[in-house]
This record gives sequence, structure tokens and C-alpha cells, in this order.
Amino acid sequence: MGYVRVRGIIGGPTGSITREVYFLADTGAFYTTVPPDLAKELDIKPVAKTTLLLADKRKVEVGTALAYIKILDREAVLQVAILEVPEPLLGVTALEGLGIKVDPSTGEVEYSRPYGVALLKN
Repeated sequence: MGYVRVRGIIGGPTGSITREVYFLADTGAFYTTVPPDLAKELDIKPVAKTTLLLADKRKVEVGTALAYIKILDREAVLQVAILEVPEPLLGVTALEGLGIKVDPSTGEVEYSRPYGVALLKN
């Protein structure tokens, strides 16, 4: 499939400071990950810590925070990890939270479900 980069907007949880970035979609990553300098620029502040298992099997402790993320026409405040990475990574929690998926045949993102809370009728 190759690399899929997704244009989106990220900012602090209030959405008052935002920036357009290209995320590398990483369907093997749980968290969306942002580098510390971008987090600082956008006032994304860690509120908790967690330990992540990286692809090379190293364990690292990182700060987690809430961030405003908008992809396509869908937006939400989602949990992100703050970690030194070469570019922002878009993880599965953001993909699922926004109701979007990566189409491996085209390398594009598309809707995976209707947006919003779904209610089931008996």
C-alpha cells in the first residue's frame, strides 16, 4: 500500500490555536502522535502519562493530552501522545473517533460510517 499522508487540522483542545499539517496515517498505532515542539506551539499540554511499545519493541513513557483534530469535514477532541517523531502520526483512535478509514486500494481516507452517535432501535 505504501505511505498515506492525510491533510488535517490540529490544535489545542479548545480549537483556538490550530495549524494545518500532514499526518502519516499509521493503522498500526493506537495513539495519534505529535512531536513536542508542535504540541507546545499549539498549546497541547500533557494531562497524563502512559507507556508505549514502539515498533522496534522499545518501551517509552510519554505524556498524553487532548487535541482538536479535523480530517475531511469531521472534527473532535481526541487523546494524543506527545513523542519525538519526524512527522505527526494519525493513529486508529482518531480514525475510529472521526469515522474515517484508509482505503488500501487508493491510499486515500474515506468515511467508514455515518458521523455522530448512532442509536439502535429494537
